[in-house]
Amino acid sequence: MRSVILLLGLLTTVLLTSGNVNACTCGGTGGPCESYGSAAAVFVGTVVSARANERVRTDRNEVDWVPKAVKFSIEQSYLGVAGTELEVFTGRGGSDCGYGFKIGQRYLVYAYRYENKLTTSICTRTKPFSSASEDLAFLGTLPAAAAGVTIYGEVARRDVKSEPFSEDVVITIQGESERKEIRPDPEGRFRVSGLRAGKYKVSLRLPETLTAWEQERELTVSDRGCAAVMWQLTDNGRVSGRVVNVEGQPVPRILVSLLDPAPDRKEGFVKLERTDDDGRFAFTAVPRGRYLVAINHDRFPDPNDPVNAYPPSFYPGVVDEALAQAITVGAGEKLGALEIRIPSKRAPSILSGTVVWSDGSPVANAQLSVEDVTQGEHSIPYTVAADEQGRFSVNGYAGQKLVIEARSNRPYVPDTTRSGPMERVDKLKITLERPAEAVRIVITKIR
Repeated sequence: MRSVILLLGLLTTVLLTSGNVNACTCGGTGGPCESYGSAAAVFVGTVVSARANERVRTDRNEVDWVPKAVKFSIEQSYLGVAGTELEVFTGRGGSDCGYGFKIGQRYLVYAYRYENKLTTSICTRTKPFSSASEDLAFLGTLPAAAAGVTIYGEVARRDVKSEPFSEDVVITIQGESERKEIRPDPEGRFRVSGLRAGKYKVSLRLPETLTAWEQERELTVSDRGCAAVMWQLTDNGRVSGRVVNVEGQPVPRILVSLLDPAPDRKEGFVKLERTDDDGRFAFTAVPRGRYLVAINHDRFPDPNDPVNAYPPSFYPGVVDEALAQAITVGAGEKLGALEIRIPSKRAPSILSGTVVWSDGSPVANAQLSVEDVTQGEHSIPYTVAADEQGRFSVNGYAGQKLVIEARSNRPYVPDTTRSGPMERVDKLKITLERPAEAVRIVITKIR
């Protein structure tokens, strides 16, 4: 697998789409053969200089993640290097996974192509020369190795290890000028050698009862290198149905989830989908087992979502979980035509209020954290902003339980004599009962 280049792609995506990455997380890099096979350049060199790279925009109008350029004096080239000097880009280190090269030290470098730059990171097999004996042993065999590349891997069952391997599992390796179709051995392993170097699509064809994530992979493999592709198979149980209201009309955009029926279940849900405009839902890749089908059980914190007014319920259309009917999904089984008639919406209720200081003056532009605890104490809160007069409103429904905590937008006031918050406010706990509710929240200044 081009695990390193895929990892670099994932790392790049994370870094480019997040302005606050707290830690560098790497997956496995594979062995020397795989790293060589996926690299754009492999060489031994000594660091002669380093400079800051300008923060430029990429072709996708994102900030470049490689802010440091390191120049090497090339001692030995194994792949992709023609001259005596080469510049490789990396991050600063820490959260951006940059490699901490030191001037004057000697390294074995695996570099990869990104935005027309050669890049490397701590997520590759790049390492000090003194620690590279395994890699150097492999690289030393390349001149005598036969031309061609090897693609190998494994198709494994993640859920049930003891079942025999299906003969309907087929792997296709499609290159620019050749195509191979193979079946894995009884242990799920496969290997094809003697392929031409270049680009390949490796795809997995499965029977309907099985599925796997990302069933087609794209690889580029350098001559005398190799690539590994691993798949984890799971049951492709399928559950589908329709959610309707008490009048039999479809309920669009409502959340449907599959739950573990055990009363002490650890996970919130096993699968989660929204119904379409006709109230239909469909789950795929459902592992064999027993499930409750829950409606509106796992809700997103959006007070303006009209489907939140429906009370949580369960198949076949009951509010009490003790009365819910569990379904059983066999290995790769397809269950369809479930119809779930859910209870009526609860009546709308609008909570309005003001946030004031202890002297009664308004807290301008106060921020309120609102948590819907109707279904329990672990929901995700959302934020509501008050206006200049401290006024706010929250859309809800009768029977909804809310926990609200307010805070001001005052700048931080330091206190060298003691630590602690700048202000005090009690959490407001309220159950909406009437079409309109009114509250007053008081914030007391401590300093």
